[in-house]
Amino acid sequence: MARYDCVDRCISKAFYKLGKVVFRHKLIFLLIPLAMVTFLMTGFTHFIIDDNVEYLFTPENSQSRDDRKVTRELFMTGDEGEEFLPNRELDLFIRRGRLIILPAEGDNIMKKEMFEEIVELDEKIRTITLHDNGTLDNYGTLCMKWLGQCLDNNLMMIYRQNVEMFNYINLSYPFHTAGQYPLFIGPNLGGVELHEGSDVVKSAKNVMLIYTLSTGDKEKDKLAEDWEMVFDKLIEMYSKEMKHIKLARCTSRSLSHEITEASIHVVPRFGGTFCMMILFAVLSCIMRDWVLSKPWLGFLGVLSAVFAVISAVGLLSYCGLKFNEIVSLMPFLVLGVGVDNMFIMIAGWRQLSIYLSVEERMARTFSEAAVSITITNLTDMLAFIIGATTSMPGVRTFCIYAGIAMLFVYFYQLSFFGACMAYIGEREANNMHCYTCKKVLPKDESPNKFYHIFCAGGISKTTRTKVSDMEHLLMKFFGEHFGPLLMKSPVKAIIVLSYLGYLAGAIYGLFHITQGLQLNSLARDNSPAYLYYSYEDEYFKKFGPVVSVILQDDVEYWKLETQEKIEDLTLSFEASEYIYGSELTDSWLRMYQRFLKAGMGTSDLDKATFLSVLQNHFLTRSEFKQYSLDIKFKKDENGRATDIEVSRFLITSKDMMNTTREGDMMLAVRDIAENSDFNLTVFNPAFVVYDQYIGVLPNTLQTLGIALGCMFLVALVMIPHPVCALWVTFCVISIDTGVIGYMSLWDVPLDPISMLNIILCIGFSVDFSAHITYAFVIAPKDSSNERAISALRALGMPILQGAASSILAISVLSTAPVYVFRIFFKTLFLVMIFGAYHGLMLLPVILSYMGRCMPHKEEEEKYYEKPPLPCVAKDVQDFKAITDKRGNLDIIDHCFIPLTSLDVPVSTISVLACTDKT
Repeated sequence: MARYDCVDRCISKAFYKLGKVVFRHKLIFLLIPLAMVTFLMTGFTHFIIDDNVEYLFTPENSQSRDDRKVTRELFMTGDEGEEFLPNRELDLFIRRGRLIILPAEGDNIMKKEMFEEIVELDEKIRTITLHDNGTLDNYGTLCMKWLGQCLDNNLMMIYRQNVEMFNYINLSYPFHTAGQYPLFIGPNLGGVELHEGSDVVKSAKNVMLIYTLSTGDKEKDKLAEDWEMVFDKLIEMYSKEMKHIKLARCTSRSLSHEITEASIHVVPRFGGTFCMMILFAVLSCIMRDWVLSKPWLGFLGVLSAVFAVISAVGLLSYCGLKFNEIVSLMPFLVLGVGVDNMFIMIAGWRQLSIYLSVEERMARTFSEAAVSITITNLTDMLAFIIGATTSMPGVRTFCIYAGIAMLFVYFYQLSFFGACMAYIGEREANNMHCYTCKKVLPKDESPNKFYHIFCAGGISKTTRTKVSDMEHLLMKFFGEHFGPLLMKSPVKAIIVLSYLGYLAGAIYGLFHITQGLQLNSLARDNSPAYLYYSYEDEYFKKFGPVVSVILQDDVEYWKLETQEKIEDLTLSFEASEYIYGSELTDSWLRMYQRFLKAGMGTSDLDKATFLSVLQNHFLTRSEFKQYSLDIKFKKDENGRATDIEVSRFLITSKDMMNTTREGDMMLAVRDIAENSDFNLTVFNPAFVVYDQYIGVLPNTLQTLGIALGCMFLVALVMIPHPVCALWVTFCVISIDTGVIGYMSLWDVPLDPISMLNIILCIGFSVDFSAHITYAFVIAPKDSSNERAISALRALGMPILQGAASSILAISVLSTAPVYVFRIFFKTLFLVMIFGAYHGLMLLPVILSYMGRCMPHKEEEEKYYEKPPLPCVAKDVQDFKAITDKRGNLDIIDHCFIPLTSLDVPVSTISVLACTDKT
């Protein structure tokens, strides 16, 4: 058989030597990690939580961010403190208090007693007063104004002074005529039902009120922030006092506050996870033999993973990288992976002869298990490096934190945990009890039953113990029961059929994926912000974002031909299934044409007249003054308009009931703009979020493609057979397909959180499949079935323990009151279940079928210094003759000398170690 293992042998040999070094200098390898984690813990003094929702959860290189930058350069933003209108805002989270009001009982808010409380509450909000530097600031001085008046809620303008006449007002929807101009109340009412054949409101499920504040300089922005805080407390207080209505509130800082709270509240859950992992690790390391049991090693393995978390957060805090809500998931992941590595190390130790010296067992454990850990951590870190290239800042930050944590996991595993294993290995070699560290007798020399149950263990002095007798029960189960059962032909057929069913379900789920992270998902369940955004998504998406259509290049607006082209362009937008018609379009040019035709009989004027009338007559009238926000003039030194530099008109989207439709709407208006003869930019602040909806799938596919190629190369280099690389790649694709498909059937959308879990899926897929495949290839058996059983016996237990430990680590997140945490649990749970299914069931069956195409590897001499050989001496003289003949006692794993040949008391006899020449 061709040799493909040059890299593997070189790495194994290096780790073999490292194992000896760790044993010989175990105190140094114990103290240096402890000093390092103590120093890095001081980095928590620089710990900062990043709560910028827009930055964390939207793509950095998105078109909407570029469009917003262009729009800011061309138009007013509302930050200047001047008069402004909120439907032309350029930021998603401007200063304002928002309120959704629901009936306390029933589902109709259109009742007099309810509106009496609404009017009372509205008055309380409008009279909020701040005391600052001896001055009084209230909503009247802080509100966003237009024409010198605070922007008001149109619904309140109807009922504020007429609530006593409530039952006599026939409210029409979405426009209600009250006075000179119709009032647009569509955004104020949700869940509206009209009387049949009319536009009169019969019932509505809730009311939305918005109180927008004006910012500008830092002082005014601080006052607006203070007003929001008072608003928040006021609504919380009145929520308990109102008899007929319920309230859901939100401000510009609500989601940021929720992110901070979620990051902090996850800490107790990590404490719970830590305790559960210690219990699991300790129980997993306990055997029926009190000497071979290693409960303290299980505890120290969990502690090693915790050290990695502390070190990563401390180091990156020193580097100025902010923590965020997504990163708070990292400790759960690292804890699971760290404990998984511990199980691999312990499994490597258990597979070695108990008669080897501790130094030799350490060396061989490192040469076998540390290579597996290297592959595991290399693939995980590579997945995170690739994930760190994504344009989603929140995901990128998580990947950086997780990648550094994995590096620390690897370092502490080989240093701190290796030193702990050396110390505990010496305890085991000295036949000491795992808890009391007192020397005990083996089971067959127990003086009584009680001693046999609670104290006895270790190696017998009188008989040579079989290594198989010292195996863990789970290793025996996989080798003697599970493996043989799995290799039976009917069971194989069932496994293959189950895989076909699994694949069919996954493919079905792929066609039902929803995309995007909704804003309410960032808040804690039933928090005010969560309730507000949930009600908004359910009831107030009939009238969607108002989209600005910006004409940038020099346009000859005064020419009739140009006016007709712009009108055709406007009609093309209004014809879209995502846009309302002309009744909700706000176009200065349309209104100006009507103004000119009414006054001058035509809109086809020369440039000077067109601009003069526009600037000096049309835009000065109060009913048209809002259009001054939509036109930017080129002016001479006297302030007279010489040309129109840029202008815009506004269109209103409709029925934005889900993230898919929101993303499709944005793409539709962009397509219309791109196919136009004009140089257009279409923008609304919500597009920054919508770009996440349409960007997460391409980002995920791109990251998956790069990661898959890299993992194949790693497997090809690190695992000593090309067949392994092919099967590892197959498992990665299969598990990823299953996770993406089934998560959609489990109501998990494709969003930044599930995206990072899919990235994790790649690393875990390699972990589950690579070692089973390699163990099958190198198994020195003739039968494919026997080779599969041998692979399961060697690695079934650590794979099962690894999957169980990871699920246990994230299990506390399943009940977390935050969507982000629950989604992390769901997707990682799928990764673990499907990964274990592939590694423990599907892959062994497939390999048993394909074994004929994969020649088995004969037993070969390892690179160990000298192969171990057994020795049985007749007496002491015979023992000396054997040792003199063989020279170096490292080649002897144990020598037995009959007790009858020694004239010393049995109680004084000690087992002759391999390196003991005395």
